[in-house]
Amino acid sequence: MLGILRDLVNGKLTNASARRASSLCVKFEKEYSGMLYGHKELYKVLERLKKVGAEEGHLTAVRFAEALEKHSQEEEEVLYPAAILAGRTVAKQVKRKS
Repeated sequence: MLGILRDLVNGKLTNASARRASSLCVKFEKEYSGMLYGHKELYKVLERLKKVGAEEGHLTAVRFAEALEKHSQEEEEVLYPAAILAGRTVAKQVKRKS
């Protein structure tokens, strides 16, 4: 979905890509709240993993948990919102051309 951003910014987005992105946007909007809930549950498990990993000296487990937390935050704060915004922008363009 985010692959369309360059073409969108440069005004080179094809109609087929715009229609596909518009329909994907609907999917992302529906999944977003569920993803946020899933991440809340995931954070609980990752906190436990970090705690136990640190207590037992398993720094690889701690680093893994931290990396997964960072990735989850990127999904929540950047990737999903950007994909939804791009899809909404494209959906408006598709409607204007129809």
